[in-house]
Amino acid sequence: MTEHYQDGFNWSQRDYDDFSLKVQLLKHDYHHSSLFSDDALLDLLDHYPRNWLQCYTMGADPENHHEWTPVHIADCSGSEILKALKKGRLWINAIHIDRFKQAYGDLIDAIYQKIDRNCPNITYARKSFNALLISSPGVQVYYHLDPDPNMLWHLKGRKKAWVYPPRDDRFTPQHYVEEIIGEERHENLPYQSWFDEYAQSFVLQPGDLVSWPQHSPHRIENIDFNVSLTSSYGSRESRLLNGVHGANHHILKKWGIKHRSSRTDGLMPTVKSFSYYALNRLRLLKKGARTKTYVSDLLVDPDSENGLSRMKQSSRTAFSFDSFEE
Repeated sequence: MTEHYQDGFNWSQRDYDDFSLKVQLLKHDYHHSSLFSDDALLDLLDHYPRNWLQCYTMGADPENHHEWTPVHIADCSGSEILKALKKGRLWINAIHIDRFKQAYGDLIDAIYQKIDRNCPNITYARKSFNALLISSPGVQVYYHLDPDPNMLWHLKGRKKAWVYPPRDDRFTPQHYVEEIIGEERHENLPYQSWFDEYAQSFVLQPGDLVSWPQHSPHRIENIDFNVSLTSSYGSRESRLLNGVHGANHHILKKWGIKHRSSRTDGLMPTVKSFSYYALNRLRLLKKGARTKTYVSDLLVDPDSENGLSRMKQSSRTAFSFDSFEE
């Protein structure tokens, strides 16, 4: 079965050589898999643990990420959720998809086995966070940056993706990256429309994959009803880079050092990264003040005009009780 999953993409050696170094639009065949059929999605939504099924709504202005709002799913069936999705403005994030059913985990493991075997710039690639995204026409994911490198495997519908230059102070000042890794800042970042002049943009079709270098800011806007698989991973290279930024934030910044290098070549970055991970493992680093708010009075309602209704009072959503691994 693993070999079958590894046959889901066949890239050229040039594609493998460029992986993790450049923004890439590549191809895959996973959109034909029965794991992502309409029947499979219904069954998944019927049975998915509600503490692993995030749901959000948002505004239409890409510059106002503060309108990103959690939504209760409660006891809706899979068909009711899909009905609300197709007429509302909702974003479903089925986190830990690789843990939900072994077949999804096998597929994702096979992806990284093939990448690890063929990509010369990636050493010891292993999955870190995986989710199935199911979302309404017209919704968006705001401009943000993920600590780990990641990919978007598109399965159904069309969506537009913008990817911006990584670690460029015009779009993500270095201290933003350090604060995200230090857990003092959310992944959502300030965005201005002129950023798009410097982005690479794609209209994704089923069977498309977009990949980008680590710490590349990106954002999404749906055209149709959409399904995608998002997968983040760690590698020796990505862990070194995050370790350098982590040391900058937790050690050098506290020493008052203003010009903190983010280079990863040479002995000093290795020492910085080792120090960060060692102190973190020993629980000697003070966690940042970043918080997540999952309190809402919004409820998925397939019978309402926009797929939402309001509850009498706000309460914590079911997915606020999971220990997130973002």
